[in-house]
Amino acid sequence: MKFNIKLLTLIISIFLFNCLNVNAMEQNIQNDSINFEEVSLGTSPVELYENPDDVLSASYRSTSKPTQYCNLSSRAYSGNLVEVRVNWLYTNYYFSPNSSGIIFLDYNISPLNVSGTKMQIGLYNKSTDSFVKYYTSGGAPTSSCLRVAGLNKNQHYAFAFKAIRDPNAYNGVSGTIKVYQ
Repeated sequence: MKFNIKLLTLIISIFLFNCLNVNAMEQNIQNDSINFEEVSLGTSPVELYENPDDVLSASYRSTSKPTQYCNLSSRAYSGNLVEVRVNWLYTNYYFSPNSSGIIFLDYNISPLNVSGTKMQIGLYNKSTDSFVKYYTSGGAPTSSCLRVAGLNKNQHYAFAFKAIRDPNAYNGVSGTIKVYQ
């Protein structure tokens, strides 16, 4: 009887190990299909939204992961980036992609004190609690529209922002973002 229990334990362990490896491989394949593509802005970039959905600043809740849902099929989301420095600032909302697995993100940034400062944009998957892709902007001041494709239609995503720090300067950016389908 002892031998059979050990054998059964070994078989179950091998089975679970293989299942975990397959899930990890599927997640990596899915993340590899996600891409950021720059497309032309449909409208002029907005310098500051009067009534944004969010104000992203380290002084507010923006350093925490999002807890509220914004239905992009009903309306676009807007946010003011007050001060983006070296810590991730998350949108306080998470979103679902459209039926084609796409979300658009427009951004417009200005340097806080050093021209040319770049901003890193992280695509956070709320469903898996992990970053799945990153994009780096051009040097501020700059604006762009990003088409984020290859997203899982059954999962939720948020964006996070941080300045890429030059060791010789206290860099940061401010600006606006708009998320829509």
